Amino acid sequence: MLGFRPSFRAPQLLGLLIFFNAITLFVLYSQKFTQSSFFWTSQDTFVLQPVDDELRNEGLATKVITVTAAPTPIATPKVPGPDFCDSCGPDDAMCTKYGSHNLARSRLYEGSNARFRRVISNAMAGKPIKIGVLGGSVSKGHGLTRENFKWLRRFEAAWKELFPKSETTMINGAVAATGSDYFSMCFGEHIPEDVDLVLVELLINDQRLESNAIAFEWLMRGLLDLPNSPAVINIHTIGLFFEEITTGGDLHAPIAAYYDAPVISMRNMIAPHILKHHELVEHYFYIYEDSGVDLRHVSNAGHIMMSELLVAYTQRQICAIELERVQPNRFVSEDGRLEGHDELGTVPRLRLFQKYDNVTVTGRIKPTCQSTRTNKHPLVPIETKGWKLWTHNGNNEKPYLMADKPGDYVKFEVEVGVMQRVRITYLRAKTFGLGNVWCWVDDDQPRTPVQGWWDIDGINVAQVAVISTRATPGKHNLTCEVAPHTADPKGGHQFRLIAIDAS
Repeated sequence: MLGFRPSFRAPQLLGLLIFFNAITLFVLYSQKFTQSSFFWTSQDTFVLQPVDDELRNEGLATKVITVTAAPTPIATPKVPGPDFCDSCGPDDAMCTKYGSHNLARSRLYEGSNARFRRVISNAMAGKPIKIGVLGGSVSKGHGLTRENFKWLRRFEAAWKELFPKSETTMINGAVAATGSDYFSMCFGEHIPEDVDLVLVELLINDQRLESNAIAFEWLMRGLLDLPNSPAVINIHTIGLFFEEITTGGDLHAPIAAYYDAPVISMRNMIAPHILKHHELVEHYFYIYEDSGVDLRHVSNAGHIMMSELLVAYTQRQICAIELERVQPNRFVSEDGRLEGHDELGTVPRLRLFQKYDNVTVTGRIKPTCQSTRTNKHPLVPIETKGWKLWTHNGNNEKPYLMADKPGDYVKFEVEVGVMQRVRITYLRAKTFGLGNVWCWVDDDQPRTPVQGWWDIDGINVAQVAVISTRATPGKHNLTCEVAPHTADPKGGHQFRLIAIDAS
C-alpha cells in the first residue's frame, strides 16, 4: 500500500502566506469601501461585521455573526367609510361609550335594512330627507325642559352632522297617551305622506292585547305602503310602572321582523342592569319634586341614550354601505328558493293575522280620520247638542270633544272604505268621573255601548271602540249620545271623545 506524506518547501510556504495576506487586505479594503452589512434573504441573517480592538490585536479583521431579522410590518388596510367604521376602534365613539356587547343587545331586530340603507344612500348623495315620528308622551318630551333635549331632536342633530349636504326635515307626530290602535288609522293626520323614514316609539303605549298587535300590523302596512316606500324603525324606550315589565310593545317585535323593520331597544339593553342596581332608576327616569320617580317617562339621560342608540345603528348601516361598494355582495338565489337582494323591501301580500292561502293579496286601505289632536282633519260635528271642544286644566296637548249630561248627542259624517268599519277613539280612566255613551251608524244599525270608566289605577289612555263592521262603502252618519247609566262608582257621566275613523 502506497502512503502519501506531504512535504512543503520554502517556495510553497511563501506562496500560501502571500495568498492569506491578500485575502486579509481584501476584507479590510471592503470595510473601508462600505460600512453596510451583507444580508441573506432568510429568517436567519448572516452579517460580516468588523471586530473590536481586542480581537484585532489577535490578528482577526472580521467575524461572522448570525442574527434573526425582525418581521417586516404589514400595513393594515383602512376600513372602508368614515373613521367610526373601524368597529370599536379609537374613533368609534358609540362603542367606546356603550361597549359592543351593549350595542348588540340594543339591536332587538336588525334585518336586511334594505329600505333604511336606501334612505341613507340618498342622504349621502345630498338628497333631501323627511323623517316622521309617531309615539306617545316620551316622544312629546314629558318632563324635559327644552325641545332639543328630546331623543328625536338629538337624533335629528346627529343625522344632520352625518349628512351635511342633505336637507333634513323632521316632523314630530307624537300624541301623548295614545297607542297603535289610534295611529293604525290616523297616522296620516300626524306625519306627511311623503316621508322617507318613520321612527315609531310605542312600546309602553299599548296594553298587551292581541287587538293592539293587530292594530300595530295595520300601522306597519300603512306606513310601508306610503308613496316613498319609507323605512320604518321601531325605537323602544323603557317603562317600569306597569303591572308587568312586559308591555304591548313586546308584541310589536315579531310583527316588525315579519315586515323586515328594525327594532332598537333601550329596555333590552339596560333593564337587566337596572334590576341589579336599583339606584339606577333615579338616573334613567324622570323625577318629580313632590312625588318621586316617574317610572313611565325616561329622564334626560334616557333621551340621550335613545338618540345615541339610533346614531350608532345609523353609523353601522353607513359602514355596511361603504363596505358593499368595495366588496359587492348581491345575493341571487340560483333556484329561486330564497329571497334575493332585488326583492327586499316589499310588503308581504298577507298579514300575520290572516289564514294562509296562495291567492289572496291584502290591498292597501285608505282610512279617513278626524281628530281633536290634528289640524289636518279636525273633529268637527255636523250636528250637536251639549258637546264642546274642551281641555283638562288647560292642557292644549290633549284636547277632547266632551259632554257630561245624559241625552247630549253629537253627529259626524264619515267616509267608509272596503273594510266597512267605523270606530271612535276616546279616553279611558279610573278618575275624572267618566261615563258611558251609545254610538251607531245611520239609524238602521244597532247601538254600540262604550264605557269610559275602568277599574285600572294610574292608566289614563286613549282607547278605540269599533262601532260598526257592516257599513257599506261610501258616506254615512255616525252618532254618539251620553247614556243615562254609568259605570263610574261616583255617578259621573263625562265622556271625552278624541277621534273617529272609517276604513
